[in-house]
Amino acid sequence: MSRTQYFFSFVLATISFIAARSIQREGIENYYQQVAAGFQKEEGFIDFEHPTSVQYLPMGLQPFSAVSSLDSIQSIALSQDSLRIIRYQGQTNTFTPLFDLPTDRKITQITGYDSTLVLLDQTQQLHFLSFPYRFDEAPSCPLQREEGVSQLLCYHPSLKRILVLNSTLLENGERRFVCQTFHLAKRQLSQVPLFSFESKELQFEPIALAVQPHSNELYLLSNTGEIVILNQEGVLLGRHQLPESILEPRLLSFDSNGDLIAMDANSLHPVILRLPWQKIISKQGPLVK
Repeated sequence: MSRTQYFFSFVLATISFIAARSIQREGIENYYQQVAAGFQKEEGFIDFEHPTSVQYLPMGLQPFSAVSSLDSIQSIALSQDSLRIIRYQGQTNTFTPLFDLPTDRKITQITGYDSTLVLLDQTQQLHFLSFPYRFDEAPSCPLQREEGVSQLLCYHPSLKRILVLNSTLLENGERRFVCQTFHLAKRQLSQVPLFSFESKELQFEPIALAVQPHSNELYLLSNTGEIVILNQEGVLLGRHQLPESILEPRLLSFDSNGDLIAMDANSLHPVILRLPWQKIISKQGPLVK
């Protein structure tokens, strides 16, 4: 092959790659837009000033380092030492040990869908556990790994995808947020992000991520207790502060009724706080025929 032929082959390959990425981006963006347009959003808000309950973990339980809703009734939590998965039923505030994790594999994040648990370890491997939840038999899949970048997981029920969020502090002082989606059937991380943006006003590194089931909005938690709300395009919608009863903010999740569940990492008095979802009732009267 001559140098001229090699050059044109390289150019054609580059054009083909760019075209394929453009098609992928258009297809993914159309899918996201269709899901967002078809979502039946409730009008409401989280009441951050009036918790409905403040509870403590039972004696003998460590604070949790990760938590996620598994279905409409229960959540799953990861113990602070990353060695035990615990089932949590929010309405009754009861906890049941589910299974122990291997000591040589440090788990950093958990999420779940349709009774399947998804665990992320410190080497950025995803592990998919189905009942009866045997870790040694779980298939795994690597995420792309970047040194010094921590990743947060949560399952997005309307997208039917796992969201993977990371943030990086840039040299210009801004923080870059990138949210990608993981396709569960293909076991593949999309190279086209759900959203990405750079911000000077959002300087914190998020420590927890969750999707509000009735509004389809993303909630990010900082270690100062600030909660930032984004829409599906990454647009900032609001900023709120957790009540002072959460001494060391660590986790957030949502109950199926829309209530926000916040937990802290205080080892002496680990608190579980429930902040109610207040549905806005239309003020319009009945229709007159």
